[in-house]
Amino acid sequence: MKEKWTKMPKALQRQVLFRFAGGGLFLLLLLLIMESYRDLYLLLPCILCMFWLLGSALWLFLQAAEGNYMRLQGQCVRIDRAGFRKRVRAVHLALEQGTVKVPVRYRISRLSEGDTVAVYVAENTPVYERDGIYIIGNYYAMEVRR
Repeated sequence: MKEKWTKMPKALQRQVLFRFAGGGLFLLLLLLIMESYRDLYLLLPCILCMFWLLGSALWLFLQAAEGNYMRLQGQCVRIDRAGFRKRVRAVHLALEQGTVKVPVRYRISRLSEGDTVAVYVAENTPVYERDGIYIIGNYYAMEVRR
């Protein structure tokens, strides 16, 4: 088990840890609500979120340990920003096969064109083509190197 964990890329390790930590926080919240309020309607969202996060973390760990992912690494050629605060919405990567557009799910603060970006996706992730650009809708983790 430990050797599977050490073979896993750091970005996937981080995602597994975040999901386990979120599940643990919901477990603590569940215990706190159970002790304080003893109300079933307040416990149900905590139970559902806890099981969803822990199950998601376990599933991601098993997928990564079996090697059921692909690593797409390329140079960032364009960044789509949105809104007043200039949040990064999508990243365009130059790969050997062409340009790939990846929507960003979380906040990236210091990303610039020319940075190397690695995206870990499932082997069966659907890829769509529009105007000569490949679009990936979902990914496991993203890693930015300067």
